[in-house]
Amino acid sequence: MRRTITILALAALSAQANACAVCMGSDNPQIAEASNSVLWSLLVLVGFIFVATGATAYFLWRKANAAIPPHIEFVESLTTEPDID
Repeated sequence: MRRTITILALAALSAQANACAVCMGSDNPQIAEASNSVLWSLLVLVGFIFVATGATAYFLWRKANAAIPPHIEFVESLTTEPDID
């Protein structure tokens, strides 16, 4: 309990945080436009990574559930030992 009170007191006494010029609206609109472009670029990059991960998982799922080609099935039937009961 004492630790919580100490943390709250320190938080209340700390200095006020100031936002950057882009967030508060600066006199230079080029900075705001550049920041928006960078944020959209990063958002597109994250979206691309999610899509690529999903596409890879789908590819591996389809590959795992694909039927064995006839020539490989034939070779496997020749190399396996028969069951002796």
